Amino acid sequence: MNLSSIIDGGALYFPEKTALAFGSDRFTYKDLKSATDRVAFYLSERGVRHGDRIAVYMPNRPEWLAAYYGIIRLGAVAVCIGAAYKKKEIEQLLNESATGRVITCDELAAQVPKHSILPSLEDTIVWENESGLESVFRSRSATTPKAFPPVDCDPDDACVILFTGGTTGAPKGAMLTHRNILFTAQNVCYHERAAPEDKVLGFLPLHHVFGGNHIMNSLLYSCGTLVLQKSFDMDRMLAAVQTEKITRLYSVPTVFIRLLNTAGIGKYLSSVRYCFSAAASMASEIVRRWREQFNLVIHEAYGMTETASLVTFNHLYRHKIGSVGTPAGIVEVKIAAADGREAAPGESGEILIRGPNVMKGYFGKPKETARVLQNGWLRSGDIGLLDDEGYLFIVDRIKDLIISGGLNVYPSEVEETLYTHPAVEECAVVGIPHAEYGEAVAAFVKRREGQACTEAELIAHCKDQVASYKAPKQIQFVTELPKSPAGKILKREIRKNLPG
Repeated sequence: MNLSSIIDGGALYFPEKTALAFGSDRFTYKDLKSATDRVAFYLSERGVRHGDRIAVYMPNRPEWLAAYYGIIRLGAVAVCIGAAYKKKEIEQLLNESATGRVITCDELAAQVPKHSILPSLEDTIVWENESGLESVFRSRSATTPKAFPPVDCDPDDACVILFTGGTTGAPKGAMLTHRNILFTAQNVCYHERAAPEDKVLGFLPLHHVFGGNHIMNSLLYSCGTLVLQKSFDMDRMLAAVQTEKITRLYSVPTVFIRLLNTAGIGKYLSSVRYCFSAAASMASEIVRRWREQFNLVIHEAYGMTETASLVTFNHLYRHKIGSVGTPAGIVEVKIAAADGREAAPGESGEILIRGPNVMKGYFGKPKETARVLQNGWLRSGDIGLLDDEGYLFIVDRIKDLIISGGLNVYPSEVEETLYTHPAVEECAVVGIPHAEYGEAVAAFVKRREGQACTEAELIAHCKDQVASYKAPKQIQFVTELPKSPAGKILKREIRKNLPG
């Protein structure tokens, strides 16, 4: 088994079909396979072997795919590092993953630590400086010295390391196997009814589990076309949706909210048949408004880096607003109550996951691995409940729980309430220290353009809909909320900047 074999399928069945579009550049499945073969050959000539860890540190660009699949084709492990990271962060990630080589590009090369700073780093490969790599996509006439068949790996060999925990603490490298990622690709294709005719916009970072696993790998598995963009830009995104006739639109809640609040957006969506949101919870009010305005359902799923993305899926044929669906394929989900027993339907507790999508473990961190992988189940750290039909509802992150005066307050419930106010575009709810209650509920709110509201008005709005102890004690209006490259609101950054 080898994840890179998904490229071979496209090259066999649709050799002249566009696999990848990047601006005006077009690359067929035959081009992508040839590029992958040439990267694998180049790396093998430099001594890369099965199990070696090689970092890919580039922004979204065609070369990212060639490097990623070329590494995996050798049976080596692709260590994915986001382009937004800086020198100190990269040093930490390379050290955490014991990575000996980095493939990067001219614009980021200066951020890679020198050997004198990180002795374990043996080789930094700058794409533009290597004749064996520079021609991979630029010269269509370039020939591969020989076909490079994928190295046959054990299904449970790690093929990718993705970092998690960077928004909540020290990053951990989740080791995902060939089985993990291929299972997810198949699951996504089945549940989303993917077809070779599909065109998918990819502006989310490829180093992230959503952009790389859920979108890129599943899209290429189904032999569709990936319209790749370097990063998110509203105008550039809308132009691509319209001109490329995008059929499946993947994004994050913050982007869907922006689109919803932008006049005249409907004309760009005529080719879109399917919308999907991930990386953070979507308020039910936003889903309702999107469906009313555009006659499109925003489908949600539940997943995480440690599960190679997909765990549950909210179905095309029976969609429940507010839910993240039922377990996808043979994945199992159960809810553990606080006393350790399995929770009854409607009772909240920690979400536990078991299935072929669950990671091998955290690289070099046996204690952390043992803490989350117990008796074959992954402890998610998320609080949820299953209804009597088996649909999963996310209540909140355990770490985000606010205990105010001895009472539990789930920030997501308060955020859902705030989103029902017409003036609220985005919000985040966190706990702040309080002398009497221990913690008090605080909300950070970005108002919709042209809409006005006061702190007192929003607090009263919440008290009308939820118990008074859940309502924010204070509200701070902001122009922007801090976000990760994937568009997830970073509550840790909000907490860091709290006064006092």
